[in-house]
Amino acid sequence: MNVLHLFSNAKFTGPAELALNLCVTLRSLGVGVDLAFPALPTGRAHTLLDTARARGIEPILDLRLSKHENPVVNWLDARALARFLDRSPYDLIHCHLDNDHRIALAATRVRGIPVVRSSYEGLGLSKPRRHRPLLRRTARLFQPSQRALRHDHETYGYPLGSMQVVSGAIDVARFDPAREVPDGRGKLGIPAGAFVIGIVARMQTHRRYEDFFSAMRLLTDAGVDAHAIVVGRGTNQESVGKVPARRIGLGDRVHFPGYVSGDDYVGVLGAFDTKVFLVPGSDGTCRAVREAMAMGKPAVVSERGMLPEIVADGVDGFVCDGSPEALYRALSALATDRPRRERMSRAARNKAVSTFSLEAQARAVLTGYEAVLEERRA
Repeated sequence: MNVLHLFSNAKFTGPAELALNLCVTLRSLGVGVDLAFPALPTGRAHTLLDTARARGIEPILDLRLSKHENPVVNWLDARALARFLDRSPYDLIHCHLDNDHRIALAATRVRGIPVVRSSYEGLGLSKPRRHRPLLRRTARLFQPSQRALRHDHETYGYPLGSMQVVSGAIDVARFDPAREVPDGRGKLGIPAGAFVIGIVARMQTHRRYEDFFSAMRLLTDAGVDAHAIVVGRGTNQESVGKVPARRIGLGDRVHFPGYVSGDDYVGVLGAFDTKVFLVPGSDGTCRAVREAMAMGKPAVVSERGMLPEIVADGVDGFVCDGSPEALYRALSALATDRPRRERMSRAARNKAVSTFSLEAQARAVLTGYEAVLEERRA
């Protein structure tokens, strides 16, 4: 089986790593996979290209694959892709974003190559005028959640039998609490016995940091030696994070390492006792929650998006309404009941290994591919 993956964005952001991980893992299962994404001008850093090559994938860079729709550019890309498909036949084309989906449908209109799509929107494809025409000729839709599946069936009439939920995947070997990584607590000067709460998200105004800081203040007022690590970049770091933390009297307890990568990032996750996640961002699959759970960290999450499908309330974390009082109750339960926290930690790790692994995701996608091809042969 040979599959061409299209990704119409040159930036290593949002679902880019998810798409790349899937391609690499499908190859390990014996699927012939190629990946196409846009080139960047010479001299500009191209993290996606460098990462793909480091993972053993030499991408196809001959298509423009712009992030946003442009009728002329898309027409040129569709013609170029059609010529490429005539020279290099594939069994399937797997799309990851809206514009590569458009281009693939145009290029395959008379060629009969099935087009499948991964969605990364946790609540379902959100723009009916844009998505309805794309779904009409899509052979299969891989969904990140049951909520997304129900939404797209009810909104677009997309057949339930042509959709399947495929859990977002992370590298559970990389995010393994038994692996030796840098000491995240030591680097930040956090006391060894402190209860550490972690947040991993871009510093944006809609992320509800003030609700979290209010909950943390309630926790420290109750006598818990709580510290927080806020990981993420953003132009609003001062106004969204540092100023509110100082205003509420937590300036020395909230640590802002900024953007952290590589094993340093894994080490920071290892410093957490729990992770808080309140508002999903551009990655609707909430990968940061899965990474923390793989490290054995119970997650305290809100009811927004697909978060309740990731965290089992009272089993591997807590699901709450996201208010300061509800956050405080969940965090207090973890901070003051160590045996319970340890049980939840084991449950979080076990779920990640069994459900969020790259191989589990790739095998589910491969099952979907086989179903599409079997339907075409019937």
